[in-house]
Amino acid sequence: MTTPFTFPGATSRRSVLKLGAAAGASSLLPFGVARAASDPAVVEAAKKEGTVSLYSSASTGPSNAVAEAFKKKYGVNVLVYRAGSADVATRVQSEEAAGRPQADALIIEEPGLGLLLPFLASYDSPERAAIPAQYKQPQSTLIRMYMAQIGWNTNAVKTGAPADWKDLLDPKWKGRFGSLDPHVTATTLAWQVLMEKLYGPTFLPQFGANKPKLYASTNAMSQAIVSGEIDLGLTNSFGVIQMAETGAPMGGVIPKNTVLFGGNIAAFTKAPHPNAARLFVDFACSAEGQSIINVAGATIPTHPQGSAPKAGSLAELSKAHVFSQPDYRKIVADTPKLLAEWDKHVN
Repeated sequence: MTTPFTFPGATSRRSVLKLGAAAGASSLLPFGVARAASDPAVVEAAKKEGTVSLYSSASTGPSNAVAEAFKKKYGVNVLVYRAGSADVATRVQSEEAAGRPQADALIIEEPGLGLLLPFLASYDSPERAAIPAQYKQPQSTLIRMYMAQIGWNTNAVKTGAPADWKDLLDPKWKGRFGSLDPHVTATTLAWQVLMEKLYGPTFLPQFGANKPKLYASTNAMSQAIVSGEIDLGLTNSFGVIQMAETGAPMGGVIPKNTVLFGGNIAAFTKAPHPNAARLFVDFACSAEGQSIINVAGATIPTHPQGSAPKAGSLAELSKAHVFSQPDYRKIVADTPKLLAEWDKHVN
C-alpha cells in the first residue's frame, strides 16, 4: 500500500538562497545557482499575455509568496484562487464541463492531482532537468514536500513525550490528543494505511479507544494544541514548524517511520494564457521558485539547489527516517473501506 522512499545521495544541498523581504528578485540568486532556463520566446509571449491564473491548494502564505515573486521577476500579474484540494478539483471540473476553463497553472496535492490529470498538459519544463526523476511525471512536477508527525504543546508536555506512533495508544493521552479528520483530508487515510502496515489491525481500535478529537485542517489542529484545548496531535511537519516560528509553545517529533506528502505544479491544456502558464511552471520548478514557496510554507524542496533550512532536506532526514509515499490510486479505490474501518473504531 505504501512504497519505501529512497532519496538519491547525489542530490545533497549545495547552496542556500538568501530570502528576505525582496524574495523573488533575480539579484538574490547566489553564485552557482543557474538563472531561469525558460525559452526567451515563452518569456516574451508570457509578458504580452500579462496575466497567469493560478489555482492552488497550498496555504495562503506559500501560494502568495511564489505568486508575488513571479510577478516581481517577470512583470506578469498572478490571479490566485486558493482552496482545499477537493474544492480546487471541483471548480476545475465545473469550468471544464461548462466549456469555460479559467485556470492556467495548478499547485495541488494528491489525490486532487489525479482527478485533474485529464485537463493537464504534458510539459517538460527546462527547469526540471536538475530535479530527480522520481519527482517528475509527464504532466506534473513535485515541488514541495512534508511529512506526518506528532506535535505537542511544550507547556503541557514536558516529560514523557511520545517518540513513536504507538505511544499515542498510552491511556494517559485519552481525550487529550487530536487527529486530522480523514473525511476531510486524505493524508490521514494514508497514515491509517501505514499504521496497519506497521502495527497490524489492532492499532486503529486502540487508537480510537483513546478518543482523539478530530480537526478539519492543520491550522485548526495547531491552534487547538497551542491554546491547550489538547496536549498533542497527529499533524504534519509544516504545521509544527510554522507555529514554533511564531513563538507559540509547539514542539514535536517525526517518528522513524512516517508518510511523505507533497504538492505538485502543472499547466492546463486549455490555459487561457498558455505561455504565462508555462513560464509560471518554469519558475515554480526552479531552485529560486522552490526556495521561495518552501521557505514560505515550511516545506521541503525537490530541486537539489532549492533550500528551506527550517524544513530541512530529505537527504538529511532520510538518515534517521523511513519515508513511505502513499499509493493514492489504491487509497482512492479503498476510501469507502478505510473510512468504514475508521468510523467503526474512532468516533
